[in-house]
Amino acid sequence: MARRLIIPLALTLAFVGACSPTTATQGYHDIRANWWSPTLEAKLPTGYRAADIAAAAEGALVRMGYTTTERTESEDRAIIVGEPAQSGLLDKIVIRGVPSGRQFIVKITTRPLGDEDRARITLDEMLVLLGL
Repeated sequence: MARRLIIPLALTLAFVGACSPTTATQGYHDIRANWWSPTLEAKLPTGYRAADIAAAAEGALVRMGYTTTERTESEDRAIIVGEPAQSGLLDKIVIRGVPSGRQFIVKITTRPLGDEDRARITLDEMLVLLGL
């Protein structure tokens, strides 16, 4: 009887623990970035536009050895997709800039499995290019 309860309880605790974000500050201006697998989110200070995010994302991906396979940009949104040179079909990074009031949130999703280190390195590269 006890064994039947232990496995579901362990799975429930593992799932609940995975629901809380990992938060760290990044960049010279201490930008708070939250990791919710498979996506890292960071709110930029006011004054940045979707075009700024798109340019920084593309530059960061190039510096990391990725090829930009998609770039969609408008006044209020940006989506950049990059793939490494020796990648499988699903290996990619998707960077989105979405508005939040007068600020933008950068969302970096690593595929196929969430890779927090790769997402944080990408954000660091972007912040350097944005002067943050």
